[in-house]
Amino acid sequence: MATRDARATAGLVAFASVWGTLTRRGLEALTTYDGQSIAPLVWAQGVGCVVMGWATYPRNRAVLERWYPPAFTMLTTGYCGSVTSYSQWIAAVFEAFANYHHYHRHGLHNVVDALTQTAATLGIAYAAFCAGRCVGGLACLEHVEAVRRARTHGAPPADADADAAPPADARSAPAARRARPWVDAACVALGVAFWVGAALLCALYARFRHVTYALVLSPPGALLRWQLAKLNAPRVPDGPGVLRHLQRWPWGTVLANVLSIVVYCAAETAQFAGYAVGPTSRGAHSIDACNALRGLQDGFCGTLSTISTLIAELVALRPPRNAFALALFSWAAGLVVSILLLGAPWWAVGMQGGCRATPLS
Repeated sequence: MATRDARATAGLVAFASVWGTLTRRGLEALTTYDGQSIAPLVWAQGVGCVVMGWATYPRNRAVLERWYPPAFTMLTTGYCGSVTSYSQWIAAVFEAFANYHHYHRHGLHNVVDALTQTAATLGIAYAAFCAGRCVGGLACLEHVEAVRRARTHGAPPADADADAAPPADARSAPAARRARPWVDAACVALGVAFWVGAALLCALYARFRHVTYALVLSPPGALLRWQLAKLNAPRVPDGPGVLRHLQRWPWGTVLANVLSIVVYCAAETAQFAGYAVGPTSRGAHSIDACNALRGLQDGFCGTLSTISTLIAELVALRPPRNAFALALFSWAAGLVVSILLLGAPWWAVGMQGGCRATPLS
């Protein structure tokens, strides 16, 4: 049963990661325009955190796990974690600090810009998560379950009390789950089908490779983050209906985020290192190479890292000073990695070469 659950969960995480990456790329494209007043990625962070807040609302989580346990992991780890991105955010903060794009401003404005991106991202992500939990109380899945139960058994649906404790059978749902091997097999097939489909699109339609490379590389990142989550500290219940609090730092999430920024910076350096452009540069110069490296950043790094899970863990971490320390450590660690792997090559050999002159397909 455990092995079958793991396979079904892996299939659903892979499936959801593809849609999460598409959501993030779509929101970035929609909110990128002349005169934009906020970084496009912030919209993706907000959407992912709203869904995360709704899904982690205790009664919604109980219903999801009662219906089909892997569905909760699909929605949170697979989709929300892939919509949001720590690596892109930290890279943008470093670029603001270092004035990576050579704007006409002085050092103090660089600091203000970086702090603005930091505050806007964390503030909107936290507000979106709280909004999602409020929506979870209003649009609770228990209402849907009550209506379905009423239609099945002929009893009038009772209003679900959002502040009451989840039913005992909800908390023990995985143990009480009936064996449904065909559903598990379908979930595995769904994940494989979307992964293979993305690979075929990437191979057969060159004009879409600036998107399809990211889709192909999304499932490995999300699956690796799902496995690293096993390093996170277990949660301790504080009482019925209350968000369970973490007692220690979620090192699995921290490791996933730091690893993602390492790969992200390496891919950025491979794309743009050097002062020359084209074949004479130190970096990549072909269209396929540039698309693949960009896909590595948007796909693998984007799904390996997460803001939505980090925000959920910051909310759950107790005492609050530990949450602040975790947020500060995550922010500082990402900047240190960016300085070493992106800043050092930039200051040594420049970042004006390679893919700067190569239009993406």
